[in-house]
Amino acid sequence: MSFEQRLRRLEEIVGGLESEDIDLGRALALFEEGVSCLRSATEELSSVEARVKRLVERADGTFEVIDLRE
Repeated sequence: MSFEQRLRRLEEIVGGLESEDIDLGRALALFEEGVSCLRSATEELSSVEARVKRLVERADGTFEVIDLRE
């Protein structure tokens, strides 16, 4: 599942959990799925961000973004 698909699924899960007629078992299953999707999306985002850039402080106190692919 892609990052974008996980975000869409999380939105669907939130909508389901906000429903007034959801039973406890279904709510728990949706909650568990949501936690799993959120963890996966967070891990993927962190991994991508770390690969793409890193912030380095220069000697003069300014910051520079370094592309780690270089």
